[in-house]
Amino acid sequence: AARVDHGDLFGEWRVARLAGPATVATAPDGARPLGTRLGPFVTDLVDTGTADGDAHDDIPLHLALTACTVLGTVDRAVELAVDHVSGRIQFGKPIAAFQSVQFALADASVAVAGLRELAHYTLWRPTTVDALALRVHAVDVARSVLRTTQQLHGAAGVCDEYDISVLVRLVQPALRLPWGAERTAEELASAIARDGFDGLFEHGGVAG
Repeated sequence: AARVDHGDLFGEWRVARLAGPATVATAPDGARPLGTRLGPFVTDLVDTGTADGDAHDDIPLHLALTACTVLGTVDRAVELAVDHVSGRIQFGKPIAAFQSVQFALADASVAVAGLRELAHYTLWRPTTVDALALRVHAVDVARSVLRTTQQLHGAAGVCDEYDISVLVRLVQPALRLPWGAERTAEELASAIARDGFDGLFEHGGVAG
């Protein structure tokens, strides 16, 4: 069975998998979101049959668009952190004036810019391997950038009265579904071994 964010929005879903046929799934009658703090709108679906056609081509686009959701989140998180440190006064001056804060924001900004370039490239050519590589990188960037931006907010970074806390919580389904970081890396390694990986350097190889 599939687990999706806002699974109750549609009566029928088309579920694509890296391995195996596509299926049709629905939310059971009376199904309610799981309601967990890190996935308040996540819903379990139930397979109801095999879908018509091949949904394999849907997977790269889905992974790439999910990574774009992560990109938008981390981009906004950096903006919120810049606003906060510019207005927060400590020792008689904004904490943005401290070099360690500047370095942290510079690293976060560079990470977001790199993710944006990779996302644009992957959307231009959404192969399974490239989409999986994008997801691995997106999850890695999110971990680093969201941690940094929350820390720069201090204790306010974990209070839902501040947007940064809400952003971090609401992006969790995109970071955890369909897989977390470790499982995605395993899927990427398998895809590279099977299909190869085009890049500046040799990676993997095409199975003979």
